[in-house]
Amino acid sequence: MKILDQELSPKDFEGFANQNLSIDALSEGFSKASIDFYKKRTPLWQNLKSLFHIAGLSNRSIKKNGILVKGTEITSSILGEAIEYFSRAFCNFYAQDELIQHGYCTWSEITNYYSSFFGIHSLLRLQGRCITRMWRPKGKQVYIFPYNLHDHEYVVCTKGVEGKSAHEAAWSLYYDVYDGFIYVENLNFESIFKKKYVGTPEEEMDFRNKVNYEPYQGYEEIRDPTKIPAIIKSYAEKKFTSNEIEMLSRLTTDPDYRYYARSALRIIFCYSLFMRIAQKNKELNSLFVNCRNTLSDFLDQAKPRNENGMLGRKLQNMLDLRLD
Repeated sequence: MKILDQELSPKDFEGFANQNLSIDALSEGFSKASIDFYKKRTPLWQNLKSLFHIAGLSNRSIKKNGILVKGTEITSSILGEAIEYFSRAFCNFYAQDELIQHGYCTWSEITNYYSSFFGIHSLLRLQGRCITRMWRPKGKQVYIFPYNLHDHEYVVCTKGVEGKSAHEAAWSLYYDVYDGFIYVENLNFESIFKKKYVGTPEEEMDFRNKVNYEPYQGYEEIRDPTKIPAIIKSYAEKKFTSNEIEMLSRLTTDPDYRYYARSALRIIFCYSLFMRIAQKNKELNSLFVNCRNTLSDFLDQAKPRNENGMLGRKLQNMLDLRLD
């Protein structure tokens, strides 16, 4: 891992900041990535901070100009973090299921938000991108994106994240990057990454903020507990019998199920991209066998509702997990 340019002009990288890479380019770029960084739980920011320290660079060194770095370690770290955030999205999806089945309706919606939030972080990394802080806890937020994924060259800068919260930056960049992405294998996934299908890129973040922080918004289950049985009944009776991805895609604009459907689709979409990339990376393919076993073991211990037709069970099947 090395630094190629400490003063890369914004004109040299502005066309790469929101560029989406094709699935073939991603498969090739990640083909040599090692899974050691995932096994050792080594985050990208830690490696880059060490590199910058040796070069005499500090938090103040990251300005409007970019810093161009190179190394397969960067690609490997980004892929490892993509798996980590995918697993977090999966965990939160089943957590929100559990919460609503016990009447915690608003907290279920908030947990569902985090399933999607972790999902978009996984998807950003599956485009070779990362939003992070190297100097913690008060260091500036930086954006890391591919300059040449095939040669493992990346730009570190503040473009797209400066002056934004961590959540706002993630949602904005996610839609900017994926809006032009084409996944011909299943066009139904476009409902979770094309801007034309949402009001604003920050729509889900704004909803979370409203119901969680604004007075008298959300928490209807506290003001009128008699509503809880009907909410649970409606939720439990939502069955998915066939064409799950197509059905979820239609639900992404439904007033009652849109955020639930989006979080589920993002998990499935992440998994689909992982499987495509794993076709050219034997290490990743082996790791995902272990990951599926771990997620299956998690569900064995957590014991979520698992009736036929419920999305939680369908999701296990779509992710090739072990079923009871």
